[in-house]
Amino acid sequence: MALDYTTNPTFAQKWRRLFQNWRLLSFFGVCLLVFGYFGYAIIGESLSSGIHKQGNYNVVNLKALGQFVFDPATGTDTDVPLVYRALDGKKVQLQGFMVSTSSAAAQVADCQLVWNVQKCCFGGPPQVQERVFLHPPADHKINRYDPYTFVSVTGTLRVKTVKDPIAGVVSVYDMVVDDIKPA
Repeated sequence: MALDYTTNPTFAQKWRRLFQNWRLLSFFGVCLLVFGYFGYAIIGESLSSGIHKQGNYNVVNLKALGQFVFDPATGTDTDVPLVYRALDGKKVQLQGFMVSTSSAAAQVADCQLVWNVQKCCFGGPPQVQERVFLHPPADHKINRYDPYTFVSVTGTLRVKTVKDPIAGVVSVYDMVVDDIKPA
């Protein structure tokens, strides 16, 4: 029979051995914080569908609002995900770029809000579900910003497909603007 003369390390000795590599532990801690933050940001947006309640309105991620498959020829309201249809008639805040195709005046009667103007150069124009058509309240006009100014728009969102007999679906989202300002 062999006797074991080794002693088990104490709790303090175990911790001292662990913290001998403090630089390695701090490096892993910083990496965990950085990658954890980005992972939380990505997963958080996916789980919330880009909709966050803030005060009296919902802050909606404009890119997430249009990230679903939609047939521009035969699409209907039921093709829009339920989470976005639930925003119909509610106050929302969107951020994006204004595009006015009908006028270059300082104030316009209507325009569009898209999440990325440069996408047009590489992937074609935004699809119908990736645009929000902005309309002023009765007897007003919207202050127009250039298409490279990031703006924040607050208003009432309408989710309703509007069809043209020749062109198909021309609009999915419309918004009556309460306030618009550079973001």
